[in-house]
Amino acid sequence: MNDETGHPGLRERLINRRSSLLYIKNAVASTASFLFDLLLISLMIERWGWNKLVAVAVGFVLANALHYLLARAWIFRGSLRGIASGYVYFLGNSLFGLAIILALFALLADGLGVPYLIARVIASLCAGTIVFILNATINFRQL
Repeated sequence: MNDETGHPGLRERLINRRSSLLYIKNAVASTASFLFDLLLISLMIERWGWNKLVAVAVGFVLANALHYLLARAWIFRGSLRGIASGYVYFLGNSLFGLAIILALFALLADGLGVPYLIARVIASLCAGTIVFILNATINFRQL
């Protein structure tokens, strides 16, 4: 359904072949970044004795930098947004995602006793979809 200006509404922009392809590319990049994140978290907690929440935050930030590079070069190639301003938006969206991840992680791991890596996976799936939509529509403006 189009909005009052005749432009496609959010639903039409998010549910189509192009958005599906971008989402799949994002899933591949997210998976690579996420595996890097899990490796870092595991090292920080198991080998270096870091606090779980600190390890999750640090792992997220480092993996997120990798994800931005993949987003610029592959997922949202051709974006008109500048590299620096794109990173600011990406980081802002990611920090919002991090807040979701940390809240869900704490609830699941500390509140419900879910093992920390499983809690991180569940939290990431929820936050990742929200952050993808924000980046695709607001940051890179490709949907």
